[in-house]
Amino acid sequence: MVHLEVFSGDPPCPGCVAIVALAQQIKARYPDDELQLTVYTGQEGMEKFAEYGLFCVPAAVVNGSIRIEGMCPSEATLNNALREGGLCLK
Repeated sequence: MVHLEVFSGDPPCPGCVAIVALAQQIKARYPDDELQLTVYTGQEGMEKFAEYGLFCVPAAVVNGSIRIEGMCPSEATLNNALREGGLCLK
């Protein structure tokens, strides 16, 4: 299983809104045993944010590896990060 964690500000910037929507759109294609999505908004994600050493949002972490930080990726870029994390793309 691949675990995608998305970090967003509170209040969210346009990039944060976009990355959360994109992650949810991609997640809808996969069962829970293939792709797990966790979205952290604002303070609720600060412990994990610090643990990963992130500096800014929006951010995406795949299986514990920072893949995107400071921008909303294209769908292709996020799919590529998930594929590199072991997800068989649909």
